[in-house]
Amino acid sequence: MRGTPRYDIPDEVTEAPYELLHAVREGRAEAVPKLSEALTVAERRTCLPVLKSWRSSLRRDWANGHSNIRVALLAAGAACSTGAAAAAQWLASNELRWAMRDPTPVVETLADRDPEWLGQVAHRLAGRRTVAREEYPLISRLVSAANCAPPTTDGFVLGWEEACSGVAGEPVGETLRKNPFLTVMIPRLFEVPQAGSHLQDSWEHDPGWAAALAGFAREGLLSREALLDGCLSRLSRETRLGLVKGFLALLTALDPTEDEQAAHTPTWVRMVPDAHGLVVARAQETLAGLDAAGRLEAEYLIEASEAALTRPEKKIVRAQLTLLDKAVKRGGPDTDALLRAAAVAFGHEEHSLQERALALVVRHRKRASDAVLAELAQSAGQLGPDLRARAADALGEVLPDEGAGTPPDEGDGLPPVPEPERLAPVPPTAAELAEEVGVLMHGTDEAPGQAERVLNGLVVHAHADLPGLRAALQPVVGPLLENWITDYRSLGWYWRNFVVIAFMGGVPQEELDGIRRLALDPSSTHSAGASVLAVRVAEIATRLHGDPLPFLLATPTWTTGTLDPAELVERLAAYERSGTEPGPADLDQALLRLDRAIPPDAVTAAAKLTSPAGRRLAARLAEGALPDPAASRERERLRLRNPLPGVLVRTEAVAGREDFSEPFRSLLGAHDPFDSPDTGRHMECTPESLALLPQHREVVAARMLVTFAAHADWNRTGDGAPVLPALAESGGPAGPATHLLVAYGLGARRADEQLYAVDALLLLAARGALDAARLGGDIAELTGLRRLTLQRVVSALREVARAGAYATVWAVLSAALPALLQGGAPHALPAALILAADCAEGCGARGTLPPEIDALAARTGSSQTVKQARRIKNALERTA
Repeated sequence: MRGTPRYDIPDEVTEAPYELLHAVREGRAEAVPKLSEALTVAERRTCLPVLKSWRSSLRRDWANGHSNIRVALLAAGAACSTGAAAAAQWLASNELRWAMRDPTPVVETLADRDPEWLGQVAHRLAGRRTVAREEYPLISRLVSAANCAPPTTDGFVLGWEEACSGVAGEPVGETLRKNPFLTVMIPRLFEVPQAGSHLQDSWEHDPGWAAALAGFAREGLLSREALLDGCLSRLSRETRLGLVKGFLALLTALDPTEDEQAAHTPTWVRMVPDAHGLVVARAQETLAGLDAAGRLEAEYLIEASEAALTRPEKKIVRAQLTLLDKAVKRGGPDTDALLRAAAVAFGHEEHSLQERALALVVRHRKRASDAVLAELAQSAGQLGPDLRARAADALGEVLPDEGAGTPPDEGDGLPPVPEPERLAPVPPTAAELAEEVGVLMHGTDEAPGQAERVLNGLVVHAHADLPGLRAALQPVVGPLLENWITDYRSLGWYWRNFVVIAFMGGVPQEELDGIRRLALDPSSTHSAGASVLAVRVAEIATRLHGDPLPFLLATPTWTTGTLDPAELVERLAAYERSGTEPGPADLDQALLRLDRAIPPDAVTAAAKLTSPAGRRLAARLAEGALPDPAASRERERLRLRNPLPGVLVRTEAVAGREDFSEPFRSLLGAHDPFDSPDTGRHMECTPESLALLPQHREVVAARMLVTFAAHADWNRTGDGAPVLPALAESGGPAGPATHLLVAYGLGARRADEQLYAVDALLLLAARGALDAARLGGDIAELTGLRRLTLQRVVSALREVARAGAYATVWAVLSAALPALLQGGAPHALPAALILAADCAEGCGARGTLPPEIDALAARTGSSQTVKQARRIKNALERTA
């Protein structure tokens, strides 16, 4: 570990600078203003190199605090910087400013500067988004001292909003009224993407931002027209729930008059196609009021209807159909156009909404012209088979759209199985490699093998020209090198940074040894995967100091992380020819990546190898791939810490693990998902984790499942979802852990997160690795345990159906529905039955109707669950 920072003052420093530096190293920030004021420009320049060296030493010692010294150093460095740019850069130092709770020492230190200079410093700080937001108190005081116009950058606006929301014991309205920046900041509140998060805040003793702004508009302090225009403009494009609620709260507080509502009619209509659902509901409510008052022109109603009836929210579609129904009842010259608009809902994916739209059209068909009746009959071809028959009775002959509701000739329209993609060769120049290093350090969503390719590139170029490699990397990793902090506990998350720092010579050998020891410590909190990465990187970095490796043995052949056995034989043969001793961890990892398909030629070639590593490879190839361990599902134990138990997977030890060193042996060992977290029972949900065992995905999936289950405790299963497509592309059987991970992913909170699970499901189905009945059972069980929300799962499965996989979705739901029906009535059960009926019709499903669905179909009544059960029964009977 690095030692405590030393605050040495050079002997040649004269008295006045010495007094300032001494005050800094004692942490006496309050003394800095007076001492710095007494310095000449030359003396300030004398102090600056010393202050910079102290700042550099503090970068490497965050753990020891030194908060008072940091504040004093922040103030003194700004005082000794003669230029505004240099002062702003100093004040923006991450390693110093975090300790500043009160900007007074800095402001007082700079009080003797020219106002124009102070203004330049303030605006330069405001130009740094993160700094501007976090250091708003400092910047605002500098602006006041300079008596200049306030910055209007995004960061400064966000900092202003937070500052005005956090004055203890004072209502927000009073804080805003006294704030000198109010009239400048409010217009930016509607423009800055993240601004407005506090608008929804209100308390019993304080009505909050929305009420305050509306009150200022009544007083004339702010423009009501500008507030209303800005609010509606922001609502038209805002998608984040918290911000939507805030601006809706402001709109409610403003309480637009009917005249104001009518003046903004085009804006309300423009909201309908793409705005957030809550915004659209508000727009619908407003348009309905204008319609009832006779102030909504038919063309606006039609435009809004055509947009609303294509939205996925059932409540919005139902409300729009109700509005259309009232308009058609009134009669008039626009009846044909209104009925034509209602028919847009015939193409909605929700069967119950199709049915509602058809009922509206049938009810008013006598008001329609013959030409429009013919159009409506043609539009009815988008309806499901059961509704088309009803439409034909009322509208005349209905021809189904091409492919609508007709069984496909051959199974699902699954995507083609992707061919394995080979990893690209090592970048030919260090400069090109440096570019890829920069990309790698800022992303984690690439294929499993990509990080390994870059790691191998570092090894290859370091062996050829280590100084040249470091020179090429310096522009990319220079800031990281300056701020590198050794934290062994975080190595599982920051190993990429550690790799690059090691190649730059920034990790001493004693730290490499410490990392290796910690990774091998059975009581460490590392996951098994993080320990493997730590040992490998420490091994590679150690070899840099002597006997560097020419290339890595474990670099995958394909992007999935799998290694071609013949290619590993060639690499070991090259090692033997050059007399290179393999790294033990590198060799272990290479063996664990071997493809299951072993060409006979590779076995023959391996038998000719003579080194111990070569003989080990020959034996492994002759024996075949490591066997798959037995796996079993087990429910979590119910306990106070975890009142909603999930389902985890236990795996037995992999036979042959004794041939591997630690931590690989532990990775292949028995996995007890209920053991202490300190034994590496979990696994980071990253591409690197999959690349550890790319042909034994179930071993990795069982450990990832612990992480997914923990995410589910906080409704965050989507956090791990990006890894699911790569998991589906991995090798080995897709057992219980893989299917449970896909089930969790289908229930992710956000639609974009669900799509990862959708892709994984389609890939598994296309490869013939999906057990639809198992997945359906998992969905039902996790829903019953309240670990999944059925509505989200149904939404994700509908995306699978949109891809053409009707048979797959039907197979999953037909397995899930019996247990779901037995377990009560989840909120989204009608939606699940609707999707099941759509898919049963879409794929021409055959087979025996599950008794639970049969019993539901036999009930009397007209509820959606009963209707959809009958649809499923009819679909199976039609194709029997």
